[in-house]
Amino acid sequence: MATFQNPTPTIVSGPWTREARERAVAQEVKLAYIEYFRKAVKSRNWIPWDDLPLKEMTEYGPKLSEDTVTLIQSFLGVEDYVGDYVLDALNTVHGRRERRNLQLQWGAEEAKHAEAWELVLLHSGVRTEEQLEAYRDQVAEHHWSMGENHPGFDTPLGLAVYAMVQERATYFNYDELRKRIRAEYGLPDQATAEERQRGQQIGAAGAFKIVANDEIAHHGMFLRIVDIHKKYFPYETLDMVLRVLKGFNMPALYILPDEENMKAALERTQLYTPLKHGRSVANPVLDALGFDNKRALERAVQQSKLLPIGLGPEHVAISRSGEFVVSMDTDTSEANATPVA
Repeated sequence: MATFQNPTPTIVSGPWTREARERAVAQEVKLAYIEYFRKAVKSRNWIPWDDLPLKEMTEYGPKLSEDTVTLIQSFLGVEDYVGDYVLDALNTVHGRRERRNLQLQWGAEEAKHAEAWELVLLHSGVRTEEQLEAYRDQVAEHHWSMGENHPGFDTPLGLAVYAMVQERATYFNYDELRKRIRAEYGLPDQATAEERQRGQQIGAAGAFKIVANDEIAHHGMFLRIVDIHKKYFPYETLDMVLRVLKGFNMPALYILPDEENMKAALERTQLYTPLKHGRSVANPVLDALGFDNKRALERAVQQSKLLPIGLGPEHVAISRSGEFVVSMDTDTSEANATPVA
C-alpha cells in the first residue's frame, strides 16, 4: 500500500481557532495534491486503447467463466458513474480549490477504468459492441449521489473518509478478480518470471493489475487527506471514520441494471465477503491511521471529545490503543505529558 509522509505542519500565528485549523488543512492538502499529481503523471500515465494487452485477451477470452464476465461487466457499470461521482464531489467541496483539483485529477484517472473494462469484455469476445453500448446506456439512465447512497457522508470530510475506504475495497476486489482471471487462464496467482521481465501480466489480468495500481494510489491519497484532518480536527475526523466503517457499502451497486446477476456471481465466487472486508479493507485502514483495531478507534472517538479547546496538533499525541496524551507545553517530553482521562 502506498504510504506518505506529511509535510511540516503550517505554523499559524495566534490561537488554534477553527479558521486557523481549516487554513492549515487546506495548505497541507495542497502540498499533498502537488506531490500526488507529480507521481500520477510520471508513473501511472497509461492509455487504455494503447497500453493494455488486447491481443492476449482475444487469445485467452474463451477461458473466462460466466461469473467472471458478469463481475467485469458490473465493475464497468460502477466505474461508468464516474461523472456522477465527480459532479457530486465538486458540489460538496465547493470553494476548496485544493480539493476541487484533486477530484478533477481523480476523475480523469477513474474515467479510464470503465474504458478498460469495456475493452476487456470486447476483446475477450464475451460481449459485442452493441451489447456494451446498450449496457452503458442503461447505466446512464440513473443518477448517483452520495447523499442518497450514503446519507451523512456528503460533506468534504465524509467524502474523503468514504473514498479512502472505498478505494481500498475497490483495489481488493480488482486484485481478487485478477487472481481469479489468472486461475481461469491456467496461471499462478502472481506474475511469472516472463511476465515480470516484460513488465506486464497476461491479457485481462494485465488490465486488472494496471487499474488496481490506480486504485491503491487513490486510497493512499485519500488516506493522507484523512490523516491531515485527523491532526487538526481529531474528534470530527475519527467520528466520521467510525461512522463510515460501520455503514460502508460500495457505491451505485443498487442501481446497476444487472444488480441481481452481480449479487448472484458474488455469492457463488465469494469474491468479496464481510470477513474479507474486515481483514483486507477495514483492518488495513485502521492500521494505516495508527490504530490496533476498531475498539481502539472507538476509544479514540470518546477521548477526543475531552480534548481541551484551543490545543494545536503540536500538543496532542495518540497511541495505537486509542488513548490521547496531551502536553500543555511545546516541549512534548514525557515529563509534560498528561493522559486524557
